[in-house]
Amino acid sequence: MPACAEEPPVKKAKVELLQRQCGSSGLTVSCLAYGCWQLGQKGADDYWGLEVTQPMADDLVKQAAEAGITYFDTAEDYAKGGSETQLGAALKVLPKELRRGVVVGSKILPNNCGDVAASLDGTLQRLGVDCIDLYMVHWPIDKNSMAHFAGHATNEAGGRDYAVVGNDDEVGDAPPTETAFKTLMQLQKEGKVKHIGVSNFGVNQLKEALATGVKIAVNQLCYNMIFRAIEFDIVPFCNENKIGVIAYSPLMQGILTGNYKTADEVPTYRARSRQFSGKRPKSRHGEGGQEKLLFEAIDKIRTISEESGIAMSDLAVAWPLHTPGVISVIAGITKEHHVAKNVAAAAIKIPADVLQKLNDATDPLKQAMGSNADLWQGADGRIN
Repeated sequence: MPACAEEPPVKKAKVELLQRQCGSSGLTVSCLAYGCWQLGQKGADDYWGLEVTQPMADDLVKQAAEAGITYFDTAEDYAKGGSETQLGAALKVLPKELRRGVVVGSKILPNNCGDVAASLDGTLQRLGVDCIDLYMVHWPIDKNSMAHFAGHATNEAGGRDYAVVGNDDEVGDAPPTETAFKTLMQLQKEGKVKHIGVSNFGVNQLKEALATGVKIAVNQLCYNMIFRAIEFDIVPFCNENKIGVIAYSPLMQGILTGNYKTADEVPTYRARSRQFSGKRPKSRHGEGGQEKLLFEAIDKIRTISEESGIAMSDLAVAWPLHTPGVISVIAGITKEHHVAKNVAAAAIKIPADVLQKLNDATDPLKQAMGSNADLWQGADGRIN
């Protein structure tokens, strides 16, 4: 979940972020969330091509909390636990009056769902807390999703190479979904987890989880103007079952800043999604991609941005929040001015005519991409 593109610093907007309830749960989060995937990054050779030091993390977390951001999103997978560790250290030095309002969410890999308690204990230790506000299963508990995380290839910084999936021997058998969610419910009873959620779950996976009796507070999903797959079935199902939707990648890893005019300009890791040709390096979806429709949509969004006077990146942050059922949007923050900019963007009420133009401009791409909510895996591993 990348931060906004480099732009001149803006004055801190005095905007009060809305706090929204997650479905029928008692969990309330800010409509703009701090995506902590970049925390723990080691430098230019890491996934995001940057280094985040602890003093940087301390300052950014404090500024975000001061601006009214209450939800901070991390995962055990981010920087091999380094994101949780940096976030936990930053929260420890946060003034008490700010810390009281913070909601922390983290995620367990499906590969680790055979021993949920052990993974949770690791997360709690790294965060430096006794109980986590929101604990999510990061991907569906199946062999396809597990393959995402089973590969042992690393990048030059020592982080995981997200483009390499594990083979059958590395993946092993999928833990029973029923056992995982019943364990989560037990840990909830023990006071180690306040709310249970999921991420990247389709309707079928949600039904399987709900059959265990678990109350799911949120489903965290990739959702932006150029990836609208969840609108077909998943958002309606979540709304019907009172599950809050948290949208990640509103800027589509920087693509919706408008900085890239062609597919060849997009960094390798960011061009591995299904909008791009499956022949590109690091891609593993095996599809033809929709590069022509993608950049036609981006050009139209750029024009609408210019005509409306709303920056393209601001439209991208605000747009998901106009979909009923989406309660928060996650944005990365790596620079001081990103805080005020993203807060102001999340408060934008897009005029109805502009919203319709954006939807019309991106509908051909939506239809061509279809209802598979997995942005990186093709039809064989679809989320549905």
